[in-house]
Amino acid sequence: MRRKPPPAAPSSDVASIGSGDAKDYFELTDSGSAGTGTVTPTDEIASYEIASGLFFRPFYAENISLNFVTFPPESGFPMHVHPEEQVSIVREGHMEITIGDDTFEVRPGDVIHFPPNVPHAGRTLDEGCRLIDIFSPPRTGIMDVIADADPVRDPDADRWWYDG
Repeated sequence: MRRKPPPAAPSSDVASIGSGDAKDYFELTDSGSAGTGTVTPTDEIASYEIASGLFFRPFYAENISLNFVTFPPESGFPMHVHPEEQVSIVREGHMEITIGDDTFEVRPGDVIHFPPNVPHAGRTLDEGCRLIDIFSPPRTGIMDVIADADPVRDPDADRWWYDG
């Protein structure tokens, strides 16, 4: 279920942020956009098991897409390129990532930048890894990957956040 955002704070509340650049940054201006934002709980975004234990949970907006990815132990993705710029945030686990000729071990809290059209690959070792992938423009190729996959019906199979 999508929740409506709270009413916007009046622009006079910006003064409580401070002055100078910070105040200007949060100033309410007419952006010309008539869009409406939404809040979607992560567990309400469809999850697809595209290979044994490998889950994709894609979310699309107009100019950006996210993909919550769960890699099982001893898995990964082959060297590939795509025209979209990608930033990934490691949420859980560890992974070995290769970008161009450089290889990195990534862990929770690391932010990974994949420039457009630069070859990259990744693999997990003895533990899985969860990443939040961010693409701009949206990575529509993910739609092709999940086209033949059925959404995962058991919410605990790929739950990202737990109440508690």
